[in-house]
Amino acid sequence: MGQFKDYMDLDEHPFTGLRKFFDGTPNFSQVEDVTIGKVYEIHAVNGYGDVSDFIFTDDLGNENRLGSFFFEDAESEDK
Repeated sequence: MGQFKDYMDLDEHPFTGLRKFFDGTPNFSQVEDVTIGKVYEIHAVNGYGDVSDFIFTDDLGNENRLGSFFFEDAESEDK
């Protein structure tokens, strides 16, 4: 279980737990061209459940994909 301690806070504090992927923390692959808190339209989903990837257009206009745990529900603008 010790090898997963860095991921334990993902469900409780999504922005706190994920920030290390954006802030240059050593030993973490860094996410680039994506803004924390920005609403992205998901174009496709690859996979199922907790292991799915969301495919979206990043800040540079390129197709990008991240694990679904990087996202949380946002209110639809159509409502």
